[in-house]
Amino acid sequence: MNHPFDDFVPASWHKQRADTRIVRFGTVLVAIVSIATAAAFSSSLSSWRDIVKDRGSVASRWDDASERVHAYVKVQKDIQDAIGDAALISSFGNSTPRSLLLWELTQNLPSNTRLDDIRFESKKRMTEDKALVTETVMLLGVAPNDASISSYIEALSSAPYFANVSLMYAHLDSVSGKRNFSIQLQAGETLLLALENTE
Repeated sequence: MNHPFDDFVPASWHKQRADTRIVRFGTVLVAIVSIATAAAFSSSLSSWRDIVKDRGSVASRWDDASERVHAYVKVQKDIQDAIGDAALISSFGNSTPRSLLLWELTQNLPSNTRLDDIRFESKKRMTEDKALVTETVMLLGVAPNDASISSYIEALSSAPYFANVSLMYAHLDSVSGKRNFSIQLQAGETLLLALENTE
């Protein structure tokens, strides 16, 4: 137990000192909380900056990937178009040149015989390794007599460019007295084989 004379300092001073300690403790506590809050805010701000930076990088990569996808799709379409063009060119390569057919058809015409119409019909036949194109040719013409028609059919049959030459009809024109005729023949695969044999 303290002696009554041991504490000669007034009680108000003790109270003021206690209040000062509380104020100091509160100030230190507020300072610690403020520093912690500032540190957290700084860390959060740094994280947000990293997120924004990463978002910019992701956006850049996304745009680059989108451009690559569009370029890939375009290349694929170009490849498909090229394949289609190659198939079309190949089909023309397997068919008979029309100029050669017309030359052969007109060079073998007998005298006083003419062709009024030439009709072409192409047919494609698939084999194991390639497509063969065969053309059917229909001739409509006028000849002075049956002998001229027979001579024309023999000339076409002996040509290496045609096959299956056949007379469809031949009848007399009552007005002109001449013979209207129709001849059907095939050209295409036979022509290709003939050209290969001549090389």
